[in-house]
Amino acid sequence: MVQPAQSQKLRTGVDVESIDSIYINSPTFMARNFTEEEQEYCNRSIRGGDPRASFTGRWAAKEAVFKCLGVRGKGAGAGMRDIEIVSDENGALVVELYGDAKARVDSAGVTEVQVSISHTESQAVAVAVASF
Repeated sequence: MVQPAQSQKLRTGVDVESIDSIYINSPTFMARNFTEEEQEYCNRSIRGGDPRASFTGRWAAKEAVFKCLGVRGKGAGAGMRDIEIVSDENGALVVELYGDAKARVDSAGVTEVQVSISHTESQAVAVAVASF
C-alpha cells in the first residue's frame, strides 16, 4: 500500500523584466544589487557581447524570491544582495540568502527555495518556489 506524502506547503513568486531595464553601466547600481560572484558569472555569460540578459535574469530571480518569501524590498538598494543566485558545479541554480531574507526564511520555517530563469532577446522571466 502506498502511503500518502506528508503535506508540504509551497509558495511561488514570478517576475518578468525587460532586458533593457537593468543599468549595467552604473557601478553603484551593480554593487548595490549584485554580489561579486553574480557579476563575474553574468559578465562571463555574454550573449552577442551583451551581459544584460544574464543580469536581468538574476534580477528577476531575486524579485521572484522576494515574492515567494513574502519579503518586501527596501527601496533603492533594497536588500537585493541579501538574495544571491549562483550556479552549482552542474550549472543548476542555487539560492543563497543573507540578512533580512535569511531571517525571514528562518522564522517562516522555509526548508528550500528553488528558482528557474529564462529569457528572450527582450525579456527575462523567473519563477521561485519556497517549500515550508
